[in-house]
Amino acid sequence: MLLDRRRGQLLLQRAESVDRDVAERFHAWVRRRANREPAQHIAGEQEFHGLSFRVTPDVLIPRNETEMLVDELLAVTPRDGVVVDLGTGSGCIVVAAAVKRHDLRLQALECSSAALDVARSNARRHGVLDRVEFVEGDFSAPPEAWFGTAHTVVSNPPYVREAEWAALEPEVRDHDPRGALVAGEHGLEAYRVLIPQARLLLRPGGRLLLELGKGQAAEVRALAAAAGFASLQVKPDLNGIPRLLTAVLRSAP
Repeated sequence: MLLDRRRGQLLLQRAESVDRDVAERFHAWVRRRANREPAQHIAGEQEFHGLSFRVTPDVLIPRNETEMLVDELLAVTPRDGVVVDLGTGSGCIVVAAAVKRHDLRLQALECSSAALDVARSNARRHGVLDRVEFVEGDFSAPPEAWFGTAHTVVSNPPYVREAEWAALEPEVRDHDPRGALVAGEHGLEAYRVLIPQARLLLRPGGRLLLELGKGQAAEVRALAAAAGFASLQVKPDLNGIPRLLTAVLRSAP
């Protein structure tokens, strides 16, 4: 990153010296990392779904497991479909989807104006800003104009319990935005708000895709079933942890 060189170029040029200012910046970065600042914040970016995303302390650093949401929405959303992302953060989900599927209409809701600035910059970076509608607001009250229009609603909501916060690694606890991680006492509070709103947003037969916290699959599945969703499936991540809930909104009888 400092030298703007690919790894292969560095191997070929390893005998060359570097400028003093570059060396000083490198040592400053090492000191920041030794203080448990995330490497992504130091570099200012993170790779997600094969794309580079700008990250700041205002957004949750995109995780590998969240790529499952993108894979699933790409697979299940019909051609020219509408996708709503509730709590978009860095915009990684909708931007990746927009890059991979030019036919999709994408809408993203985020309560933090600072996070929305990052999301818009990521959409601009990948040339899809004109194809994603970013709106500032809480997912407890999405725009009424979106009601009944979505083919797919996707979300990676906060799901960490309050009691778990102190035990998180310093890179997460001290640098990721608390509001993007902590849901409340039980870790289910965001799902309880989000799932009924997703029902309002979806067309009959539309899909709900949710990232899950460890050990939450059964409870979130029950919440979705009680809200009128069917065909509920839970899929594990690469570590075997139940990570993705998929559900279909029942059609009216």
